[in-house]
Amino acid sequence: MCSGSFFALFFTILFLLKIFLKQRLTMKKNYNKLIAITVFIGIVVLANYNLSSLADQSRPHGNQNHIPELTRNNYLMGYLNENRSSYEISFYDINIDFNVQKKSIDGFVKIKAKSIRNLKKLQIDLAKNLNVKKITHKNKNLKFSREEDAIIVDFVKPIKKDNFFEFTVYYNGVPQNADNPPWAGGFTWSKDKENRDWIAVSCEGEGARIWWPNKDHITAETDSVRMAYTVPSDMVAIGNGKLRSVKDNGNKSTYEWFVNNPINNYNVSVQIGNYVAVQDTFIKGDDIHLMNHYVLDYNEELASNYFPMSKEVIRFYEKYFGDYQWYEDGYKLVEVPYLGMEHQSAVTYGNGFSIYNGVRSKSWPMYGVMDPLIIHETGHEWFGNSVTASDPTHIWIHEGLQVYSEAIYFEDKFNSYEVGVHYLNTIKNRITNNIPIVGNENENHWALHGDTYMKGAWVMHTLRSVINDDKIWFKILEEFMIENAKSFVNTKDFFDKVNDKTGVDYWYFAEQYFYSALQPELEYYQTETEFFYRWKNVNNNFIMPIDLLVNNKELRVNPTQDFNSLKIKKHTQVEVMDWKFYVKKIEKK
Repeated sequence: MCSGSFFALFFTILFLLKIFLKQRLTMKKNYNKLIAITVFIGIVVLANYNLSSLADQSRPHGNQNHIPELTRNNYLMGYLNENRSSYEISFYDINIDFNVQKKSIDGFVKIKAKSIRNLKKLQIDLAKNLNVKKITHKNKNLKFSREEDAIIVDFVKPIKKDNFFEFTVYYNGVPQNADNPPWAGGFTWSKDKENRDWIAVSCEGEGARIWWPNKDHITAETDSVRMAYTVPSDMVAIGNGKLRSVKDNGNKSTYEWFVNNPINNYNVSVQIGNYVAVQDTFIKGDDIHLMNHYVLDYNEELASNYFPMSKEVIRFYEKYFGDYQWYEDGYKLVEVPYLGMEHQSAVTYGNGFSIYNGVRSKSWPMYGVMDPLIIHETGHEWFGNSVTASDPTHIWIHEGLQVYSEAIYFEDKFNSYEVGVHYLNTIKNRITNNIPIVGNENENHWALHGDTYMKGAWVMHTLRSVINDDKIWFKILEEFMIENAKSFVNTKDFFDKVNDKTGVDYWYFAEQYFYSALQPELEYYQTETEFFYRWKNVNNNFIMPIDLLVNNKELRVNPTQDFNSLKIKKHTQVEVMDWKFYVKKIEKK
């Protein structure tokens, strides 16, 4: 419950009490009973409010003000303990029957895995609000125990090292609702403009375990996934990859989708509604790739005219960051009843088909040339889906690099560095500097707070300025993405590439901008003959250079934490080039 709803109900209760007090004489017999009922309602309201607040606090995302505490569940989900590191997933076969009226699911997931060492037990993950009916292996029921979202499966006989094995989890229940998708995810059960059911899931941060059993760690990608979604026969179910078959079961239909590539668990998706396919093609050299978008039936013509801009996005990202990795699984946009998500090969879209008046369009400048949701979520096919953070605390590699790449898109589109800088300046005031971009590893800390996005982008822009060689800078980005395609990286991996290409150790830069919340401050003052400057609010090892404009001539200086000075003439104009560096200017009076 939001705070506004709480206060509305609270004052409603006070109003009722006032009426009861006024009517005390005529309602004497029932007065105590009514008061008891009113107090009971108040307790329920407060309890629901507190539970809601606790639910918000328990989410692994954190917020702008603090890193979430290490709960037992976050430890079980974030750390690859012996029951998780003992095996690798090779294949998921997901089978789910959706009861739209009850907002419930009933299904089973066949899991194929390989043992990394001898094992008797392993951990699989499923939200504790979902019921496990049974777990089987070789047609025999297995014993299992549950703690929070972790399930410990006990095999009848030990599985030897380097063996492939299979087990199946049967489950059902009512999955988590999305409070504020995609940021607070779960299932969105909504209605379209024709008052028909329209359903979608988003679960980055919450984890795919909120709706199907899996090894729910960011690095636990399977080689391939089959999805069989059974829905009412008058609806269509959309999954990732390509559609293999549709089976008519009378009053229900089963849609079978298949992904032939590694995929993050949270990217596995389902969308259910009155969808129609909008076909397009993407030509690359001699190859013609089919693009089958899916939208609600009444938006077919609109999407046919609007979605072709996605091809320009793909070409841009291939130009700077390497090939699109999922041609085998296709590319499609899928209309959803929330803003959107980077579901691999099935990018979800809910920005209203408008560059200027969409939900996200109102807060992001697009200069009339691109839908902000299409470029952001499609770009994640590179940043996040192909190159994936090895721990969610490093998720700036998904989000910060993605937002920065949007600035590069506009720089490229208009052949203007200044337009790219303008784009970055429009998001600069959203940075808070309350917590570091990177937190602790192995704690299921999905660092999806705003600074991961906006400050992450500005830090990349700053690093480009510090390196001061665009040929090297763009080679760093390209090689980092190509060399790490379909693999996992962290902050150190990125700076290892930076250091290798530049021959300079920039780890001091990473420590300041990623592992500290402090924004460097350049304190300065000017006399008739000298300009004085120094760093404040920085780590002791911070040695970043910065550029000044001295009478409109660019000059690079190397501040320390003691005042240094620059000889100038009387009335010289000196500007700190803070449009190139994420620093705060402090003029000493």
